[in-house]
Amino acid sequence: MDNIYYKNLIEKYFAGCISDEEVKDLVNWIKTDPNLQKWLESEYKSTDDNIDAQLRDKLWNNIKRQTVEASDVSDITHKYRKFNFSSIMKWAAVVCLPLCLAVFSYYLISSNATSSAPLVVKADKGNRTSVDLPDGSSVILNSDSKLSYDSDFGKKERKVILDGEAYFKIKHDEKKTFIVQTKALDVKVLGTTFNVSAYADNKNVTIVLMEGKVGLYAFGFSHTMKPGEKVEYDKTKKLYSSSAVMPNDYIEWTKGNFYFEKESLENIMKTFSRVYGVRIRFDSNTLPQDRFTGTIPNGSIQNSLNILMLTTHFSYKVESSGIIIKEKSFSQ
Repeated sequence: MDNIYYKNLIEKYFAGCISDEEVKDLVNWIKTDPNLQKWLESEYKSTDDNIDAQLRDKLWNNIKRQTVEASDVSDITHKYRKFNFSSIMKWAAVVCLPLCLAVFSYYLISSNATSSAPLVVKADKGNRTSVDLPDGSSVILNSDSKLSYDSDFGKKERKVILDGEAYFKIKHDEKKTFIVQTKALDVKVLGTTFNVSAYADNKNVTIVLMEGKVGLYAFGFSHTMKPGEKVEYDKTKKLYSSSAVMPNDYIEWTKGNFYFEKESLENIMKTFSRVYGVRIRFDSNTLPQDRFTGTIPNGSIQNSLNILMLTTHFSYKVESSGIIIKEKSFSQ
């Protein structure tokens, strides 16, 4: 993971909207990043002659008293003099993470002053997240999705790279086309509202247009969409299909609900796996191709599966390793 990712996490930490998993990422970063360790060690050494020794030691002793028992103090002090990060972690994770992150923000800003690394926004499994882009556009990322864009976004071009699913509200700009790049195709607009689903493990990229106009471009393929249209592009066959839909159905996920239209159980279970963070496998060769249409309200995975079972012929078993989808027997 790059420094921009951790800078974003630090901002989320101080904004109070960081997840437990992201806090773990930050703590592990503090513990393991060799460049950070070298930087912090050099900063510590450079302050030896500039900061009053008694004041520095008093601060450090206050930290130690809050985080370790008195019997450990001499050992921790010894490790601190050697700058061993295992000791730093004891207080960073428990008491002083905000202090560390405030200091490390400076490190990130300094180390990226000349960097062209992209900004990355991620939504982990089971979460959704929002991002406001510098041009005033807004994006909602679905579970297990990632959006990246250059630090100079909007100066010369408006381009983002999407891995997963996102709902876009793009601010109109006649002079600068907004481009969403996926591994299979590009979506180009001036200003509009649309949804793109481009998960790596799905065979299709699906685009649904709410309003405005969208241009789709891939090798040997281009198509201009109209409001209320859904396009599915087969990544392997390089072919597309178009249909008229109720577009708002396809952004039910922004409310925590599921909407499927003639969707295979295979793809539905992939969706459940991403959202609930649970491993799901089939104990059947035919069930993955069964289809379902409908809306499933926000709830537990058991609730979602039970609703799905009302119209499709399967049963499931919950095990420690995950969930098994099986053929429904006549006795059930």
